[in-house]
Amino acid sequence: IGIPNPNKVVGDDQEGMIWDIKIPKLLSFLATRDLNGYVPGINNIIDGGYPLLDGTTALSAEEKMVRGKIAHEAWNSYRMAKENNDQELMTMYNNVLKENMPYFGYAYIKDVKDLVPNVQLNFYAFRIMVILGGYFILFFVVMLILVFRKKLENIKWIQWVALLSIPFGYIAGMAGWVVAECGRQPWAIQDLMPVNAAISKLSVNSVQTTFFIFLALFTIMLIAEIGIMLKAIKKGPNLVTKQS
Repeated sequence: IGIPNPNKVVGDDQEGMIWDIKIPKLLSFLATRDLNGYVPGINNIIDGGYPLLDGTTALSAEEKMVRGKIAHEAWNSYRMAKENNDQELMTMYNNVLKENMPYFGYAYIKDVKDLVPNVQLNFYAFRIMVILGGYFILFFVVMLILVFRKKLENIKWIQWVALLSIPFGYIAGMAGWVVAECGRQPWAIQDLMPVNAAISKLSVNSVQTTFFIFLALFTIMLIAEIGIMLKAIKKGPNLVTKQS
């Protein structure tokens, strides 16, 4: 729990957090199932030099960028050799490409700072998701107890809490998507294709047309759903009869 430093950038000497409460070794256990497991931070990933699980040492971001460019050059050279049907060169460039392929996407990276996602956005979105998830677990435990005790229909305040909690489900879902989509930046495919190399060729008009079609369809369905729900609410639970 804490407040990240908005002025913190990669490589400076500022503290990452303005204020925080930490549970020692918990992240190590969550990430590695070992209380003493090593979890690299952003600066560690950029600078490299830390041990990996396979026993090798992590490369720095700059080293990965160099090897990414080597992979690109090998790929282009391999294609030219293939066009000329030069099997010897194809084999040579293929070996170079395989050796550097894990860093292929780094050739598109111009600045190591581009490898760092929006820390504050992901920090708060993740915690909103987790806090609301914990809230819903507690909420449904209470609801189940009340249902089994047949007291739910008599407690008006818990019904209001249930009604007012509906938006929290959407907020938790959206916060989760923020973490998933923004947290993986700048990668569309980890280490192989950044988002700036994965731009769609679709025209703006095509995207806009599709968007407005979906907007119209879902608006019509929303109106129909609200109408059905209002009719059901007007009937009330006491007017529902069981079919024999």
